[in-house]
Amino acid sequence: MSNRRAPIHRMKWARFVAAGLTSLAATIAGCGASSDSLSTGTTPVQPTLVFAKIAGPASDISPIMKPLLHSGDVWVDRIQGTDRDFRIEAVHDGTMDVSFWGTEETTDSALNVIVYRSLTESSLEPTKSNKPGMWFAFPLYPGKTWKNSYDWEIEGAAPYRGKAEDNGTVLGWEEVQVPAGTFHALKVRVNTRVYGTGGMADDETLVYWYSPQVNRFVKFDYRSAYEGGLLAELVRYKPNP
Repeated sequence: MSNRRAPIHRMKWARFVAAGLTSLAATIAGCGASSDSLSTGTTPVQPTLVFAKIAGPASDISPIMKPLLHSGDVWVDRIQGTDRDFRIEAVHDGTMDVSFWGTEETTDSALNVIVYRSLTESSLEPTKSNKPGMWFAFPLYPGKTWKNSYDWEIEGAAPYRGKAEDNGTVLGWEEVQVPAGTFHALKVRVNTRVYGTGGMADDETLVYWYSPQVNRFVKFDYRSAYEGGLLAELVRYKPNP
């Protein structure tokens, strides 16, 4: 009986060895092909940066903390069909020089404006505040509200002085589509009442959609009874490497 089974066992062993050799040969061939492709000196194609939509319970519950911004960070926004740079020019101890689409502002480290120049009327004199106007009251989370009062002065030959009050509300998460793509962003509204000497008064409303993916808003809708309006939508984000 054992002699009759011996040829069968040898046949099974031979098939097992042959299969193993075939698999080994295929593996060696694959490694050789990979080595050949790497040895050609061809630079691998870098992946294109694509903004992936962040959604879900984790992103909706976690508050958005203040971003770490750097000199040289640039956002390109589309305003009335024209692409314009929003750029951090310099970072100081607690303040920043920021170009809001060509209008030079001084802000705190969270982009809250201290020295304001009109976003719509370039001929207007700058306004300096004793503390920042509070557009970005980090951390941001749905349902948060805040009030912020401050004094201001319009510098120039005929200075004006007055007070202002911000009332901010974080409305919640929304899907917002801009030229850069679709973002899961936190919608925020800030109403500002401005009043001062000579009967000067203004009501301003800012609604923006903030995305932590780009460390800033992706859409910015500003309306002023005195200055008019400005709508900016993100085209691309270029952080300082």
